[in-house]
Amino acid sequence: MGPVEFHREPPANLTTMVIAFGGWIDAGRAATGALRHLVQDLPAERLASIDPEEFLVLTQERPEVRMRTDGGRDIVWPRTEFFAWHPEDGRDGLLLFSGPEPHLRWRTYAKALLDVAERCGVRRIVSLGALLAGAPHTRPIRVTARCTDPAWRPVVEAWGIYRPPTYEGPTGISSVVLDAAEQRGITHLGFMGQAPHYLQDSENPAAIQALLTHVARLLRLNPDLSPFPEAIEDFRRQCDRAVARNRASQEHVRQLEQQYDATAAEEARPLPSGELDSDKLMQELQDFVRRQREGGSQG
Repeated sequence: MGPVEFHREPPANLTTMVIAFGGWIDAGRAATGALRHLVQDLPAERLASIDPEEFLVLTQERPEVRMRTDGGRDIVWPRTEFFAWHPEDGRDGLLLFSGPEPHLRWRTYAKALLDVAERCGVRRIVSLGALLAGAPHTRPIRVTARCTDPAWRPVVEAWGIYRPPTYEGPTGISSVVLDAAEQRGITHLGFMGQAPHYLQDSENPAAIQALLTHVARLLRLNPDLSPFPEAIEDFRRQCDRAVARNRASQEHVRQLEQQYDATAAEEARPLPSGELDSDKLMQELQDFVRRQREGGSQG
């Protein structure tokens, strides 16, 4: 028995796959947040899962205990799941995949993932990701793309977001999966958002919306984006208040804004010089959000 468990018979006409991994390449939880929104909005059905015990160190990606209404408790294991969606107009469907970045046996993991993809008829992959960058929370999230698919590359070039790969250095599981996909003849396109580096642990609705908008445009989907404007406005207001508590933080954000506004290139910018205690800023933001929630629950 392999690491993949199917929960229903896999279809063979899911020609496009969308993937998102938690962890290093999921700044602002943008990639997994966008994938989660797609699964819920389409809606897509749970198709298969990968056993977390084979690829995760569970002292790093811990299971959680949840209370039931009857007073009992359930253990919820980290989820690495495939979902299937079939459009009503008869077009080929989508295979959606999300899970935490594995800690162990990356090549075996990539093989298991791509075996499912091939069994479902996948011919091309859209990868979602986000990195921490010198970007201010007061400006729109920038998204760039890299692409090996001959039909999609002219599209992202026309959008002005295509960037040929130039990065060298440590990499993540998505790069390993996409490299293995190329060896199987599966093309791919990767969208990469740029999230503010000083908001490392917060779910960023603006980054989620940016990735979701791009993948929806590419795949001609029409997800419900109506919850995002209010969530983004609230998130930015909370960030503004946290930044206003510290003069160095205010100056740092101003420098990021000047850099953002001064360049038309949608490239990740180097962080400006100067001292910034991003851990302190992040803690202040989290404390502020918690106080706001506690105040709202008491009202």
